[in-house]
This record gives sequence, structure tokens and C-alpha cells, in this order.
Amino acid sequence: MPTEATFFLAGLFVIAAATGWLFARHSIKKESDPSPQTINADYLRGLNLVLNRQTEEALELFVRMAKVDDDTLETHFALGHLFRRRGEVDRAIRVHKNLLARSSLNEMQRDQAQFSLAQDYLSAGFFDRAEKLFSQLGNSSSLGEASIQSLVDIYEREQEWGKAIEAHRELEILTGEKSTEIAHYYCELAENARLDGDLALARQHLKGSVRSVSGAFRGALIKAAIAQEEKSYLEALGLYEQVLDADPRLMPEVLPKLFDCYHKDGREDECEIYLQSLVDKNPSLSDVIAYTAILVDLERSQVIKACIEKFIMEDSVLASFFDAEYFANIPDKSREKVIQGITSGLRDLAYSSPRYRCNTCGYRSEKILWHCPSCKSWESIRPLQRFQFEKLMN
Repeated sequence: MPTEATFFLAGLFVIAAATGWLFARHSIKKESDPSPQTINADYLRGLNLVLNRQTEEALELFVRMAKVDDDTLETHFALGHLFRRRGEVDRAIRVHKNLLARSSLNEMQRDQAQFSLAQDYLSAGFFDRAEKLFSQLGNSSSLGEASIQSLVDIYEREQEWGKAIEAHRELEILTGEKSTEIAHYYCELAENARLDGDLALARQHLKGSVRSVSGAFRGALIKAAIAQEEKSYLEALGLYEQVLDADPRLMPEVLPKLFDCYHKDGREDECEIYLQSLVDKNPSLSDVIAYTAILVDLERSQVIKACIEKFIMEDSVLASFFDAEYFANIPDKSREKVIQGITSGLRDLAYSSPRYRCNTCGYRSEKILWHCPSCKSWESIRPLQRFQFEKLMN
């Protein structure tokens, strides 16, 4: 049921539209016909119903007015939009269906009514109905691009990546701009195929991931996972290292897999050399390596142990919990036990809250997501790479 507040706002829309229409019509008519003009009686009655909170009667009157008065068309589009924004989608659908039933609409008006109805269905979750209407508007001169973009939204929600690729190709033709999203759609198809065990199909889809830098970057991770599953560890290592060189922020995602490949291939010494080279080239990565190692309980490497100890010794918050000088001078075995206790507590702290955040809108999640559910941006969610010590202070 529509609320009183809804119809009060709707009344404001109607009053504004009616006033503007009457003023314009009066001004034009005044130049050619000096005779006095009368206000549409239905408008006056509808406004009176709105102001007296007789909502059902007002709605019925506004809908009937759309059938008989061309000058009320924009008012009804505004009314339908208001209903949809207020969550009263059934009312919006009713308004726009009544508009479409009019035989006097021109092509642009009919397209607008159909587009508005499709938006109603989309808001209500009737994706199949919305898809049908948006598809019919794909060739519209005024709303073709917006309709195809709405189809993309539907296909992304339903994870119909093949259809999303087709829709974006149509957008490329209309706009002349290359789509970066298509590369991610191919990555989604490749990942699904990999999880289903069809590695040949996964590789086939990955050919489309090179359409953009970000897609090729994500595709490298999928290729590395495929190589790792096939025990082609040397190939996997090259790809994982390529990813870390491009974006060290993905250390929590990549380091455990890279570490596993080195050890399964019997190349532990080379692993130590590689990790040390990362720290030597970029000392700030020491804390990132420590964070990752604590998170996934990865301590078999001497370089990793050194990174963890350095992190514990130098972190300003942790330093407030123990005597750093005493800690540095206790026997190695005792220090290892203390470190194990600290890392265990830090691991519990890390897993007590979301560890990933969208750089665009701030959305937080428990795992990496390539498509943000909140702002719909691609490849914006990254690991936090830090312990949320503020939780300890609460």
C-alpha cells in the first residue's frame, strides 16, 4: 500500500507539473487567444484528494487521466519513478502499464514507457521480464545504450557471463569504446571451467582475458592454478612471481601457493633466495610477508621467520605488550615459543573480522572477490594486509 508520505510527495510532483504546464499553455494561448483559460477539473480534484490523504482515490484518478490527457504524460512518468524509488514497485508497474496501453504515444514516448516498466521489473527482481523489455529496446535511438547497459547489469547479477560478453560487444559498437569488463567475464568462465575440471575449456576462455591489463593479470593467476594442478610447478612459479611483481598487495593470496610449488618441486633453497630478493628489493614487503605467514601459519622458511620476528619487534602496538629488549636477549628456544604464542593470537585477531576491503566503496568481505557486490566495480577488493589492533583497544 502507498504511504501518506508517498502521495504527499507525489502531489508535489503533480502540482509542479500541472503548474508548469498551465503556465506554458496559458502563455502560448494568451498570444493567440485572449479568452480566459480553465484549469483541468480532474487536476484540481486529484490535488484535493492528495492533500486530503485519499490515496487510493487519487491514484485511480491519476491513472485515468493518463488515458485521456496527453499533457499529463510527464507527470505520470514522474509519479511512476517516485513509486519505484519508494519501493512501491507494484504501483509503478501499474502506472507504466497504463501508459503503454495508450495508442496515442509516439515512438519515443513508447520507448520511455517500456524502459520505465523494465526498470520496475528489475527493481522487483523479475529479471526475465526486464531482460525481455530491455532486449526489445536495444535498437532504440534514444534508449538503446541505456537498455543494453541494464542487460549487462542483469547478466552480471545472474552470472550469465556469455550473455554479458555479447551485450558488452553491442555497447562497444554503439560507443566505440573498448570494454575492460569482457576480460573479467572470460576469467569468470575460465575459473568455472577449471573448478569443473575442464582445463582445456578453461585455457580456451583465458584467451579472451588479454583484452585488458587487469584481465591478463587475473588470467595469470588462473593459468598458475591450472599449472599447479597439473604439477607443472616451474610454469606456475613463473606466473605467481609475475603476479607478485605486478601487485604485491596480493601477497596473502599468492605466497602460500608459491611456497607450496617451491617445496613440492624440491626447490626449498631457491624459495629462500626468492623471498630474500623480494625483501632486498623492497624492504616494506617484509611486513607484508610476515602478515601473510602469520595468517596462513607459514613458518618453515628462515626468511619468513626473520620477517615475523622483525614485525613483532618493530610494531609499535605490539611493543606496548612486552619488553622488546628482554625479548631480543632471551634464548632462541624461549623466543620461538613466545613468537608462536604471539602469532597464534594475531591469527585469531585477523580471522575475527573481514580481511578484504573494496578500494572503491569500502565494502568488506571474508575472501577476495573480483566483482564488488556493493559498487559493482571489478578488481577493487584487496587484502587489508594489516592486523586490526584497534579491536584490542575496545
